[in-house]
Amino acid sequence: MELRKSDEAIEFPEICPYAYAYVFWRKSILKEERFYGFNSLRINLISDTAPLIIRDILEYFSDQVVSYQMKIIQRLDIGILSWFLEKLVTQFSENFFCSWLEIAEKRSKEISVPSWKEIEKMRDQSFPSVAFKYNFDESSSSSIIEYYHLSKNESILNKCECPYQHESAKGEIQSMISYTPQKIAMLIMNNPSNKHKILQKTVETYVKKLNF
Repeated sequence: MELRKSDEAIEFPEICPYAYAYVFWRKSILKEERFYGFNSLRINLISDTAPLIIRDILEYFSDQVVSYQMKIIQRLDIGILSWFLEKLVTQFSENFFCSWLEIAEKRSKEISVPSWKEIEKMRDQSFPSVAFKYNFDESSSSSIIEYYHLSKNESILNKCECPYQHESAKGEIQSMISYTPQKIAMLIMNNPSNKHKILQKTVETYVKKLNF
C-alpha cells in the first residue's frame, strides 16, 4: 500500500503473497492502474464498482435473463436479475482471487506481474461453470430460481505464508518510511539533490516492474 522500507539505501522488503494477490486481484478486476494509495482518514478504499474485467459477460447474461423474463412473464423482475448477477460476480471474484494466489508466492519474490494476456486467460479460467433453473408460478405470480455451480475441492487459501504475520514484524513495518512516487516527488521538490533523483529512479523502476 505504501511502498515502505526502513532506509533510502536498502531494497524494498519482501512482499507478502496474500497482499500481492489482493492488490493485483483488485487492480485487474476493476481495471485500475494505481495499486498503491494513502488513506489517512481510514476510509474504505475498496470500490463498489462491478468487476469491469467481466462486464461484457455480465451484460450478455443480463440480456439473456431480461429476454427470458419478458417472454415468460412479460415484465422485468429487477430482484431476480440482481440476485442472478450477484451470484455470478461473487463466484467469479472468489475464483479469480484464488488464481492470483496460485501465482502470488513465486511472483511476489520475483517482483513481477503477468501480462494482460495472461490475466485474461486467468479471467476465462476463473469464470464459474454455472446452471440456473427459472420457474414461474402463474397462479401466485411468483418466481423461483435455482443456482448450481461447480467448485474446486481443494482450497489454496492457506498454502502461502505471510512473512509479516508475527507481532514483531508488524511493529517493524509501522516504523518504516513510505516511499511512494508521490512522497518522493515531494521530497525532490523540497531538496532536488542527485541523491534524491537517484532514489526517484529506483522507486520508479520498482513500480514499473509491477505494472501490467
